Amino acid sequence: MKLQYLLLAAAGLGLFTACESEEPSLVKAEYKKPTTFVLNTPQFANGVYELKNANAVNLTFSQPDYGYSAVCDYTVELSSTEDFKYSAVISSVYHECDIDVNANDFAMALCTTYSNAAKAALEENPEADVNPWLDQEDVDQAIAASADGTIPVYVRINAKVSNPNVTGSEITSNAIKLNTVPYFALPEVELPAQMYMIGQFCGWDWANAAEMVPVHSNPDKFWCIRYVKAGEGFKFNFAKEWNGTEFGGNATLVSNVEGVTMSEADGNITVDKDGWYIFGTSTAISGRDYVHTVTIFPANVYVFGDTNGGSWEAKPEWLFTIPADGEGDFVSPALAANGELRLCIVPTTLAGEAWAGDWWHTEFIFFDGKIAYRGTGGDQERVQAVAGQVCTLNFVTGKATLK
Repeated sequence: MKLQYLLLAAAGLGLFTACESEEPSLVKAEYKKPTTFVLNTPQFANGVYELKNANAVNLTFSQPDYGYSAVCDYTVELSSTEDFKYSAVISSVYHECDIDVNANDFAMALCTTYSNAAKAALEENPEADVNPWLDQEDVDQAIAASADGTIPVYVRINAKVSNPNVTGSEITSNAIKLNTVPYFALPEVELPAQMYMIGQFCGWDWANAAEMVPVHSNPDKFWCIRYVKAGEGFKFNFAKEWNGTEFGGNATLVSNVEGVTMSEADGNITVDKDGWYIFGTSTAISGRDYVHTVTIFPANVYVFGDTNGGSWEAKPEWLFTIPADGEGDFVSPALAANGELRLCIVPTTLAGEAWAGDWWHTEFIFFDGKIAYRGTGGDQERVQAVAGQVCTLNFVTGKATLK
């Protein structure tokens, strides 16, 4: 019968390797590229690591021989298989050779690597007898199906010199195998709170990417207006960076612009006609995966309410003119009456369905010469306008005027 240990209690009995992390000062040392890096096998590696009942997993290792006692960054990598094909790296960075890895972080990485391996197997063979870990029930089933009621995990350490001026110092340790009783520790998957559009229209520079506007009462949707050229790629992401969650040609693509087609090109999205478009993204959650839809609409912007004579419908006569190129302004008709200026888009499918719901879900106005989007907020401060005035909008610079 296998012994089961609380990890912190067992940690004190494990092998310990001292690891001083001080750069040489009085002694001149010459850097060398290490060839070995040893992660110690815990004394009780054949025991069972019950992650839910532990605070930490203790690991000890010897510092790679850099020719001196260097300050190093150490990260812990876990895998469901010995080849580390679908591994997960714990985010914490350590600087000592005797570390206590937070048990919840360890469990999260373990869930990630097993889920990634299962998803890959299903992509290769949809009939494969595997199950990505989506909740505690899935983890319990995996434990019950195992030969001894435990789940194996392979662990190794990645090391590099902390000093950024030292390059090429990366080295990976040997791997050890631990028997675990895991639990489902992954955080709940949530819809993104932000969305950005990037592409050749902004030089693929995140600093100039378009920040999309959340759609009121539709937490799955965002929109923006941008000019793109035919054949020039673009894509989207929740964050203003390349972090692996970006999406483009892998999304479902829907064109609601007559005569315009969207296509996948090298992982990006392209259109086959230059022009201004409303770009809309919709995101759904399937298990722990995001499913994206990208939709385009004509870049129609409307004047609503008092200043158009009292109409709260998207009437063609109250459309802004669309600039001929990517630099110009959208220009409204001369306002018909005094009153509150209300502006909006009303993206509508070719079948006549309102993509965003009521018009105020995509309402906006401007203050101090700058466009202000309602987004998910309440009614905006009212802006008074006078009959005969004309409104101009620039969706790239965000500037606006009323003259």
